[in-house]
Amino acid sequence: MQNRINVRAHNKKALEIKLEYVPEGAPDRSDYNIDFFLFFPQDMEIDHTTYEKKHFYQDLSRNIRLKTPDFYLNNYYKRLKNFDETCDRKENKHTCEYMYKKFVCGYRAMLRNHTAGLNNDSKKEEIELLLEHVRKTRNIFRKIKNMYADNEMVVMGDEFTSVVTNIYLVRLYDRLSATFKDDILETIKYELKYRKEFYPHATAGDDEQNEKLLKRYYQLKEYFYSVLHLKAKRKKADRTTNNILYAVAAGISMIFATVLAFWAQQRYGNFTVPFFVALVIGYMFKDRIKEGFRDSLKRRFNSLIYDFETLIYESTKKHAMGKTYEKAIFIAPEDLPEYARNGYDDNDRIIRFTKKVRIYHKKINTLMDNEINGVTDLMMFKLNRIISGLEEPLSLVYSVSGEGPEKKFVEKVYDMNVIVRISAKDKTEMTHGILTVSARGIKRFRIIE
Repeated sequence: MQNRINVRAHNKKALEIKLEYVPEGAPDRSDYNIDFFLFFPQDMEIDHTTYEKKHFYQDLSRNIRLKTPDFYLNNYYKRLKNFDETCDRKENKHTCEYMYKKFVCGYRAMLRNHTAGLNNDSKKEEIELLLEHVRKTRNIFRKIKNMYADNEMVVMGDEFTSVVTNIYLVRLYDRLSATFKDDILETIKYELKYRKEFYPHATAGDDEQNEKLLKRYYQLKEYFYSVLHLKAKRKKADRTTNNILYAVAAGISMIFATVLAFWAQQRYGNFTVPFFVALVIGYMFKDRIKEGFRDSLKRRFNSLIYDFETLIYESTKKHAMGKTYEKAIFIAPEDLPEYARNGYDDNDRIIRFTKKVRIYHKKINTLMDNEINGVTDLMMFKLNRIISGLEEPLSLVYSVSGEGPEKKFVEKVYDMNVIVRISAKDKTEMTHGILTVSARGIKRFRIIE
């Protein structure tokens, strides 16, 4: 199993969990499990009474999409170079659209992956090779745009890849020493000059212009990545199991009421006051016994019961590409698995979210794209509801400066342990981090090695 877990603060109010899952070999079907633990400090006052399960599911958005194909520098350039020859106006419009959008998504993934692997220890030739292919690839996008100038999708692809080029090259520029910066800066300036001429709305400016630029970027990103999205149809899971447990609990409560009625009838006879009282008592306690046994049986068989079952479809919703089973529950510290028992406080309140995923790779390759070898599993946990009840963000403290006391305002912060674990067959990967929050939102998130 090849996979990468990336947990980060998406913004001030949301934690993002991104997993890229690729099974070993080329199986027709594969399964993986995700366990997500949130540890709430006692002074946050979060428990099953203040934060119900339905609220957790409202705050946690889940999405599975096809993994962007891994294009390497030479392979990507050669493929894109032949795009205008293999996908002209005479070919199937849907196929061409899919191919082009996949190339755009692949370009962003290629830039992200290759720039992430470069640092001050890299050879100058490695950076020069990347920049060479960036320039050659952008020339191909411009050529395709000129050939199909009346095609809005192609024009947007040229604009988007230009913006993406600058985003990742600027990040690389900031990270490297001066030795490598001149060539990178030259490429950045060229793309800026190009957009000022052809896409002035896609360049930085005043605050209003920058807001429009950011909005435009996310619109383009959503447009092109929609080609990799899968549709989800979610429903309540394990109704049969729940119904059986409820039926068993009802049967046990009925046994109690019936035995009590038979005993009273045998001892006092029919149409007597004691027999009548026994019937009333049996009826009074029957429902309480049923509820008690139902909760007890649910706890005992909790590992078999899921909250939701989700079928994952391709865009037409005709073919299921996979399915997921999900459940969330507050657990006691003693119920933590061994791998999650480091770094928490005995008084923490703990939510455990479990997702079991099954992917039909053969269907994806046959019905959608034979280059897709995995999926990207995205979860976004919004903290608005949780932090809304925290203590006011600023408290007054004093220190001495010079001749008198100095007033200072500080925020009260809360440290939450976060554990994410993926397992497939006999292989696992885990990320453990500390999420520091205040009433204003996320302060920082750091990974514990």
